[in-house]
Amino acid sequence: MSSATWDYVVVGGGLAGVVVASRLRQYNNTAKILVIEAGPDTRSRTDVVNMQILNLGGELDWQYQTEQTPGLFGRTLVINQGKGLGGGSAINSGGWTRGAAIDYDEWAAVVGDDRWSYKGQLPWMKKVEHWFDDKSPEQHGTDGPIYVASAGSAGRTFPLSEHVASAWDELGAPKLPNWEQNSGDNLGRAYICEGRRDGKRQWSASVYSLDGVEVKPNSLVGKVVLDNSSNPPKVTGVELSDGTIISCKEVIISAGTFRSPQLLMLSGIGPAAHLEEVGIKTQVDLPEVGQGLSDHMSFFQHWKLRDPSPGYTIGSANPLFQQPQFATGVPMDWIVCTGVPKEGLIEAIKKDEGAEPSPSHRLLSKDRTFLENIVLHMKLPFPGIPMDANHLTTDVVTFLPTSRGSVELRSADPEDTPKIHLNYLSTEVDKYVYREGLRQMTRLMLDTEFGKEYIASEAVPEGLEAMTLNDDDAKLDKRLALTGMTTWHPSGTCSMGKVVDSELRVKGVEGLRVVDASVLPVPLSAHLQAPVYTLAEQAAAIIAGKA
Repeated sequence: MSSATWDYVVVGGGLAGVVVASRLRQYNNTAKILVIEAGPDTRSRTDVVNMQILNLGGELDWQYQTEQTPGLFGRTLVINQGKGLGGGSAINSGGWTRGAAIDYDEWAAVVGDDRWSYKGQLPWMKKVEHWFDDKSPEQHGTDGPIYVASAGSAGRTFPLSEHVASAWDELGAPKLPNWEQNSGDNLGRAYICEGRRDGKRQWSASVYSLDGVEVKPNSLVGKVVLDNSSNPPKVTGVELSDGTIISCKEVIISAGTFRSPQLLMLSGIGPAAHLEEVGIKTQVDLPEVGQGLSDHMSFFQHWKLRDPSPGYTIGSANPLFQQPQFATGVPMDWIVCTGVPKEGLIEAIKKDEGAEPSPSHRLLSKDRTFLENIVLHMKLPFPGIPMDANHLTTDVVTFLPTSRGSVELRSADPEDTPKIHLNYLSTEVDKYVYREGLRQMTRLMLDTEFGKEYIASEAVPEGLEAMTLNDDDAKLDKRLALTGMTTWHPSGTCSMGKVVDSELRVKGVEGLRVVDASVLPVPLSAHLQAPVYTLAEQAAAIIAGKA
């Protein structure tokens, strides 16, 4: 190691950790910064830059196994999370969505700090972006490190694109201005945007310079070392899982939604009763550590084309798909965000909360983005359904879940993965929203002009019953429980306002911060890549005194 005492030790070289370390070094070029990452250095890996969709299942993936989920008939899921420099940005699909302005304004209200409102975060959103055009300079940056392209700017128009667009028009989800959902209003139809440059993956470690920052890969931090002689306890360094002590003035934990609360608890910072269960002495009793886990749930379906012979999908013999633009991103064009009928939502809230909700209720006072709806112009792999050019795949994602799970320690051994309790579909609101989403997608695929002309039926594996236009709640609930899965957007386990303050400082500890998706205090109607880049940019400025 090149320094006896570091100014900053960043634990976790994922998306957020790389951004924070890079910017801190830029803000102070004499700062001594060490990034400790459990996985490998990815900066020169061609298998990362060339991966077109998801990069899951290999050495760059933690592949966490969840505990049994009651709302999914007790099923366990694999939650893929990045392991290596760049973290999730090295294995995700590249989607670039901010979410609705109202989500950020709710965040700011919860923590009492307008810096986390949409307006407050907008300068940092723009700082990240190299947007594909200059039509909205008030909303988008054009000299940031992440190149953002849309399906439209890449020229990806599929044979069924306009037919699907017309179907959404029929259902009352028309296009947003300029087909753009990253300007604070995402209710409607827009082109998918992705963080790609010339079709290639960008990840934080490939575009944020770590010159002047020392990186220690393949190293697992076991705990944060505290000096308990001071009040409050003060950070003095970190201890690796092999017992090595590294001294520093400040620790920034960026280990992700599952590992960040785990590391706090391994360090004696967390719910005292739970720490006692696993034999860890409590240093700071912070009951909310590991609580508040939120995740967007996904529901994929596959639809058989009436006549696939014209070559509508990728995988067919249609020469159109040999054109280069179809290798520049996910095989889709539109993202469609929708709400749900308020009458049913009110009844669901009433069941969950035991009282008639006020019109000022957070889910009722304004139109909210509850659902994301996707049509992919290809067949994704799914057990029991052949890979061919005869099907389309759809995905329905819930964006504002009210169900909350938790992360707990399995043991006091840092090598043990944490216990992950997803707790999907544990509220009436979430069940209602998802049923509405499934019914809407079924109408799109079976009851619009597009659906009637091009779609024969839903294709399901043996043992499942295809969806129809007349399905009751029980059938929909069963399908969700049998085949629902993650969208890989966990957040909230070190929530701002409960575990950290609005400057990311862990409550009751001096010299310790958390910067990653675990600090999000409310769900966002977005894939979390763009929001976490934004969070890390502002966090680095706050830490450096440059905000």
